[in-house]
This record gives sequence, C-alpha cells and structure tokens, in this order.
Amino acid sequence: MRLPFLSHLLDSVRALVRPRRIIVLGSGSLLPRHPELGGPGKPLELTLDADFLLEPVDQQIADLLKEAVGSDSAFQRFHGYYADILHPDIVETLPAGWESRLHPVPGYDNVFALDPYDLALVKLIVGRPKDLDLLRALLKLGLIEPDPLRRHYQETPLEERAAVTAGRNLNALLSGFPSAGA
Repeated sequence: MRLPFLSHLLDSVRALVRPRRIIVLGSGSLLPRHPELGGPGKPLELTLDADFLLEPVDQQIADLLKEAVGSDSAFQRFHGYYADILHPDIVETLPAGWESRLHPVPGYDNVFALDPYDLALVKLIVGRPKDLDLLRALLKLGLIEPDPLRRHYQETPLEERAAVTAGRNLNALLSGFPSAGA
C-alpha cells in the first residue's frame, strides 16, 4: 500500500458516505507519517488493503462500501487495492486510551491514524508471523524503539490472555535487539 492509494481510498469512502470521522487502523495507519513504508522492498509494499473505522457506520453503510471499494469489488479489480470497513466492535481489541493517541492524517479533516505503538501492541496480541515480521521491520528502521514499546506494553491494561500472548511475543521480538532493556 502506498500513501496515494490510501488517499484514494479515503477520498472514495468520503465521497460515497460522508462519515463524520474516519480512523485508519491496521498497518495502513503507518503511511501518513511514514509514506516510505509503501515503497519497493519496504514492509507495506505488498499490502493491498486499508482498514477503516467510520463514525457513524451501520450495516447498510458497511455493505455499500464493501460493494463499492471493498475486497472483490470492481474498484479492487481495477486499482489492485481496497478498503476494509471495520465493525465498531473492533475498538474492544484496541489498547486502553488509544483514542487519545490518534494522529491526524495530513490533508484531511476528521481523519486520524492509530499510533504506531498502539498498532504494535495489537500486532503483538494477534501474533501472526506477518504481524511480527512487520514489527521487526519497524524496529530495524527505527520507527518504533524497543524501550518505549516495552513501556507501552507494561503500562497498558490488557486482559490476562492478551497480556500473556503479547508479553511472550514481545520478549521473542526484542530478544534480537540488544539495546532493549528488560
């Protein structure tokens, strides 16, 4: 995913439904602050979707957007990328206080992106190989740092199961970064 593709998706969604607010979640949330991540050989080069949380959203709006700009839409077939409109329940999986750490997306009123450390914590909880690969790349590029990531994990309230999974993945992830404090 490249920043112009993300912008195209945002413009398309806004033109179709005029939401009060859009929050970019998932790996696409990194692009407004780090557009280089979508370039050749970079971590988001092969990402085809952008995850959006709209306010307000209901099933009718979600269905309309899925048909217009979602997976398997004519939009995706033509452009090669698509929007994934998330259900509002997704906020239950986000770290406590995430809304206070949102970053405005330049060039858009009422469009915000998830903070990279909140994204990292979600990726640690999910723990898929592709999620951990993304975090390794962000660490190597210096876009997230080991000590602030560890602090964010330690200071963010998590359910026990999520905390155990995230902690295990964090320790494995940071074991390759000697500057990370324990």
